[in-house]
Amino acid sequence: MTSLVRKFIPRTSFPDYRVSLTDFKGHHVKALNKLTQIAPQLDLVFEVRDARAPLSTRNVLFEKILGNKPKVVLYSKKDLSTIDVELLTKWHKDEKFMFVNCKSRTDATNIIEIAKAHYEEMEPRPPLGLRMIITGMPNVGKSTLVNTLRAVGLNSTRKVAKTGGQPGVTRSTSSIIKINENPEILLYDTPGVFIPRVENSERMIVLSLVGAVSPTIVDPVIQADYLLYLINLQNPTLYSQYLKTPTNDVYTLLRAISKKIKKYNSRTKDFDEKGTALHWIDGFKQGKTGRLKFDVDSIVKSDIFDYQAHQKQEIERLSQMDNVLNKKKNTDGKRSLAEKVSRNVNKLF
Repeated sequence: MTSLVRKFIPRTSFPDYRVSLTDFKGHHVKALNKLTQIAPQLDLVFEVRDARAPLSTRNVLFEKILGNKPKVVLYSKKDLSTIDVELLTKWHKDEKFMFVNCKSRTDATNIIEIAKAHYEEMEPRPPLGLRMIITGMPNVGKSTLVNTLRAVGLNSTRKVAKTGGQPGVTRSTSSIIKINENPEILLYDTPGVFIPRVENSERMIVLSLVGAVSPTIVDPVIQADYLLYLINLQNPTLYSQYLKTPTNDVYTLLRAISKKIKKYNSRTKDFDEKGTALHWIDGFKQGKTGRLKFDVDSIVKSDIFDYQAHQKQEIERLSQMDNVLNKKKNTDGKRSLAEKVSRNVNKLF
């Protein structure tokens, strides 16, 4: 397939499927309100992002609420990503970041050491101990990291945060958790917080691929098509077990996969498109099929993409959500969910 890959011309753009651009739920609103309340008490912020999608899993709402707090960005799932460290260094400039395995005791120890060092530098030191928070989009690994931090800091195996492979497992901001005795380090674990509306359909599809939104938001075939688009831009050999030649046609690939997994009806020439798409997508989600970058800006526009300018644009876009969200009341006189979301978001800006 290698010689054919060299001749293959991948798509350079992706169609706008007009998928839903929101998965903003009631517990996200509650978490943002709680975060606003506890922000003055916080001394240090760790924001977890998925290394496969460093742009899509960045939540600029945290910048508005916690922007003046010392912060370290933690990139999880590096073993599933091909993101370039030099590119992240260029994007972040002076902002601190590091890669973490959320289950790694070594990485948890390093995070606790960062917190200790920050405590020692504080003047005056907080009399009730350092208070830190783990934030991030849904399903990026926050709760797993919280459990590892507590296990390492207090030599405890008891889970204090629920974990799972779907977004929304943690639904409320937990009571403060002690993760170190001397100095005393206290931690808040927040639920994954989505943004009221993502900027475009490609961002939403990426968030579906990394499991940050409900699995029913984006059709699996659309996700599979976008995954094919991304793979062709990076490494078409990642599906060579199904096809001998690269393709831009998702149905050609899905048909080949269905034959491989014995889901193809040779008599009727039919196959389960959605089931086959889910099978293929899940392989990448679980890291069984290969390593990828999911943000196209980190693939084809990385040399010209302005990370800092994009962040400012996103903050401005979300600050005008009152012009985007539907504010109409329900016929019974009660506020709609959209209006409640809009009112709560506007309080933050």
